[in-house]
Amino acid sequence: MRLFAFGLIVVVFAALAVTYSLATLDLYASVRQEQAAQILSRVLGRPVEVRGPVTLVPGLRLGVKIEDSYIERSSGGGDGKARVFDTVEFNAPYSLLRGQVSGIRNFHMSGAEIEYRPDGKSQRSSAFELPSTLINNPVLDNMELTDVVFRFIDEADGWDETFAINTLKLTTGTDSKSTGIEFDAALNGTRLTAAGEVPSSTVAQEEKSGPFNLTITFPGLETSLNGTVDTSQKIAHIKGDLSANSQSITELLASLGLESAVEGTATSSWSYAGPVDSLDVTALKLDYEGENDDRVTVTGALSDLFQQTLIDVNFKTVLAPLKQEPAGSFAVNVKEIEGHVSGPLRALSVDQTSITTNAVLLEFDEIGPITVGRVIKSADDKVGLKEVTILDGPDDAPYLTMTGEVEDILAFSGASFTGSYRFPTAILLNRPATDAPELGYVKGKVSLNEASGSFGLEELSGEIGGTELLDLDFDLAIPEFRVVEELDFATSLTIPKPANVLAALGVKTEKTFPAISFSGSSGLAPEGAKLKGKLSTGATDITTDLKLENDDNGSGWMVVGTISSDEMDFTDLSDLVEFAKLGATGLENDNDIELTREFEAALRADIALNVKKIVSGNKHAGNLTGALKYDDDKVRLAGFKLDFIGGTVKGDFGVNLGSENRPATANGRMEKFPLKSLMSEFGLTAPISSTVYASFDVTGSAVSETAFLRSLSGSVTASLWGGTLPNRLIDLTGLNVFTWLVTSNKEHTSKLVCAVLPLHFKNGVATSRQMIVETENVQIVGAGSVNLRSGALDLSFVPRAKRKQLVEIVSPFEIHGTLGKPDVTVKDAGPGRAIGEVVSLPLNLVSHLFRGSGPIDEKARPCTLPKNSGPK
Repeated sequence: MRLFAFGLIVVVFAALAVTYSLATLDLYASVRQEQAAQILSRVLGRPVEVRGPVTLVPGLRLGVKIEDSYIERSSGGGDGKARVFDTVEFNAPYSLLRGQVSGIRNFHMSGAEIEYRPDGKSQRSSAFELPSTLINNPVLDNMELTDVVFRFIDEADGWDETFAINTLKLTTGTDSKSTGIEFDAALNGTRLTAAGEVPSSTVAQEEKSGPFNLTITFPGLETSLNGTVDTSQKIAHIKGDLSANSQSITELLASLGLESAVEGTATSSWSYAGPVDSLDVTALKLDYEGENDDRVTVTGALSDLFQQTLIDVNFKTVLAPLKQEPAGSFAVNVKEIEGHVSGPLRALSVDQTSITTNAVLLEFDEIGPITVGRVIKSADDKVGLKEVTILDGPDDAPYLTMTGEVEDILAFSGASFTGSYRFPTAILLNRPATDAPELGYVKGKVSLNEASGSFGLEELSGEIGGTELLDLDFDLAIPEFRVVEELDFATSLTIPKPANVLAALGVKTEKTFPAISFSGSSGLAPEGAKLKGKLSTGATDITTDLKLENDDNGSGWMVVGTISSDEMDFTDLSDLVEFAKLGATGLENDNDIELTREFEAALRADIALNVKKIVSGNKHAGNLTGALKYDDDKVRLAGFKLDFIGGTVKGDFGVNLGSENRPATANGRMEKFPLKSLMSEFGLTAPISSTVYASFDVTGSAVSETAFLRSLSGSVTASLWGGTLPNRLIDLTGLNVFTWLVTSNKEHTSKLVCAVLPLHFKNGVATSRQMIVETENVQIVGAGSVNLRSGALDLSFVPRAKRKQLVEIVSPFEIHGTLGKPDVTVKDAGPGRAIGEVVSLPLNLVSHLFRGSGPIDEKARPCTLPKNSGPK
């Protein structure tokens, strides 16, 4: 027994000697390195090469210290083992020497500096395998990682970011179902801490999944995550919710080492599910409120996060009112911007976009895809975009191609884009792109930048090519998009044969149209808006020079300027309207610009009109002057003057468009109108040759012509001076037959001295107490009424001879019936006064015998009644 005990002691001492030799002698350094590499490879789940010394410290448990461990960069290969840890320390039972790693405890890694540089290769980072590695491995239930620095360097794009892990500690109690996490790190020198729990290795191995929670604290940002994690696969699957809150975006950006003019607060939340290297994010909501009260809301989803990263979100930006009002009161302030963003990060598409202003609602077609070549960090720590490309239209032949960059994407400043466009003219006419290829294409250049000090449209110029059916050139500039204070749009359009354009659009018509052309410009400036140009069609030329500016009291806007024309043919204008209607056949009118009611209520107008010649068929007028005025839904023609068929109309005319019955007013005069020509314009035959004068001051409803006549109220006084009547029957009413015969003239006509017809209207009924018609021989006085509603006539007339008669017989007469069928009744008609009897006389003989007998009373005032005379 003694011999056996002695032999056993010798063996133990020999084993200890061998162990000591293996642990300490340089002769066995390579053996220790190889064995340490195998142990670390098994623990970390990837190849490891140990190049530094490996120290074993015997004790109750074997202490191990490994220096200079090179861990393979990523699973699946790589050009080298570049993740170097200064030291790896742990303790384990002596069974470790036989390759058993399950007893390893107090695992501690420190002193690594890992550098990432873009190399153009696409490899999945091993970082995504870390959750499964840490949770599943019992060796790492109690682990500490210290002094590990990750550096991301991209010299070409200006990135040099440092993430230093001061301490990452995993702590698992005996029989505990969870492992505690304590994390202390720094991002570019700014401290970041995290704390939480994940399932212990025991739970992970038995149940394959378990709950986790994590709270991250970073200056300017508080974030919490919770959910479940499944580590049954190499890449862990998680499902849960995230919420984040930032009380200072400026502080957050500064913590990230970024500079921007953005300041405000933000909150966000979303749900996530899937493998950690390809997460799907749903129920995404981000709310931002700027220091200036601008608000941004983003909702939607992300898919395949960290791989393809597909985006599908809606955004809405509500811009706060400007603290300082723009110089021009008419400036259009952008109030809201909203739209939809979808697609991969390198080919984003923006669609369903709308911009709401304080005056109009504009709908824009789809924009995109938008691709970003590089995300850079400038020398002044701003995040920018390089090689940005914006496309619009078919993939194989985009209508729009723009390239550019944004110096500060967070504040969207320093943006500059240039490009060109080319698309079928049919699109400009709101028709399918394949319609009307005969109309050619629109092409031009576009430039957006901050050359004016704010982001705006510096240039949008273009023309139509590939067709002879029409010619169009235009040029537009908007110096600032946020507040559209200045805008300048110049255009020139020529359509030689409008009917050919309609034919190209598939619109059939037998009508021919005169050539159409327009050349002019519109603009917006601090002092107001403007429109200036010349429209020509057929014989018509119309020139406009209008401005929209702040009115005198500063409470609204005033349209001022002139509309003038050397010749205006209503037939040409009618053709222009018909051409526009035919050209719009089949189109939906859903893109109209609608002025707000507030703008309409504040709008006034005072426009000078000057038209030298007006043509309508065979009718001509000229020298139209006046002022078109608008205020509070009331339209007026003030100081109106028009020369027509030898006469002149002067006066003020108006209508209230804001009232349902459209009350209208007319106050003025008609002077020197030839009666025959005037009646001919109304389609009537006038047997009387005279000159008409009239004054009027009337009101009525302008809903329709019938409504106006039925509601006509006011006064009209018409007078006729000079001229002749076609026969002498009117003289017969006041002369005896003998006097009538002897005063006959060669033409058998009566000379009209004058006629005065004063009428008073009330609700469509005209009354007169004193109508006078006077020839050289007779004065007729009448009174009565004409009902324009029913057409009823009720008129009485009394004739009076102007010279003494041998026999004076006065025969009053009355007119009844209707306007369409008048009935004349002669009162107290004696023998010899019948018209038939007069007609049977030998007029020619009597005329020759008694021509010109008897002087006329030259002292009588024309169309003035003697005292105590009038209709009975």
